[in-house]
Amino acid sequence: MPHFSFKDSWFVFLALLLATAILLGTDLPGENRLMYSLQDSGHFLIFTLLTLIALWPNRKGRDRPIWPVLALALIFGLLIEAAQYLIGRDPSLHDVILDLLGIAAGGILYNGFIRRSLVPHLSIAIVLLLVLSAFAQPLYWYIAYQVRADQFPRLIDPDIFFSRALIEGSEGGEVRHVDLPEDWSLPADLDIDSCAYVTLLEGRWPGIDIQEPESDWRSYERLELLIYSDQLEDLPLTLRIHDQSHNWQLEDRYNLSLVIQPGYNHFSLPLHEVEDAPSRRTMDMAAISGVMIFATRDYIGRGFCLLSMGLQ
Repeated sequence: MPHFSFKDSWFVFLALLLATAILLGTDLPGENRLMYSLQDSGHFLIFTLLTLIALWPNRKGRDRPIWPVLALALIFGLLIEAAQYLIGRDPSLHDVILDLLGIAAGGILYNGFIRRSLVPHLSIAIVLLLVLSAFAQPLYWYIAYQVRADQFPRLIDPDIFFSRALIEGSEGGEVRHVDLPEDWSLPADLDIDSCAYVTLLEGRWPGIDIQEPESDWRSYERLELLIYSDQLEDLPLTLRIHDQSHNWQLEDRYNLSLVIQPGYNHFSLPLHEVEDAPSRRTMDMAAISGVMIFATRDYIGRGFCLLSMGLQ
């Protein structure tokens, strides 16, 4: 173990205190997947710096092993996750992995630029790979949000991979990307090669959840919804739309019953009805935050294909 001077000890202690405050008491602004993933990836940066600070007292002892410091940094990360549980947050294995990547990056930078036991160019290359791994999820969500903005007013384009990133099965729904069968009878001008196929399974709201749609619908008049049913009978569905002020009561959102007939279905829905749907207020059309299409439990085992959804 390294010999800490009084000055070094206080330096490391303050670094630990600051890291604890940031990890337990800081939330990035904005409630979306990009901000959440950036906050998670912040573990990597914090533990990289923390490891470098903790290793600093070793700088004059080239023969001192650094693994005890790295082990203590990992223990600190595990204690942080335990503390998250105690304050009402969910501990995360993903966070621990990011802590490990940060500890590894700090150790490699220390060996490359302070102890000089590793070629600096090699240490930079390895750390860049670790950075890419740590920030892969925020990069994914950044691209997804850029694609969402670029394709607007189209809300869903199943042909684009990142357009499907914000589509999930609702409670009891399973969504998968499928190519359109050649024998489906579709309009000749429909430029679509695939769809989001929704299988209705056991659950409270089996269907599809379009999460975090582009929120400002004020400049548009209609919602265009294209659905194909490969079923032999009609399939009743419900379209639900809500805004950021939604109080999670039935009367405070837009709910519309749809009957999906076998084959191709095109719905053109006036947005003024969405705006007027809440019983005690007006829907904020600049802050739409969720769209869901779902069935009741009576139709478990059936399915439908969401071809497109957009505004006009």
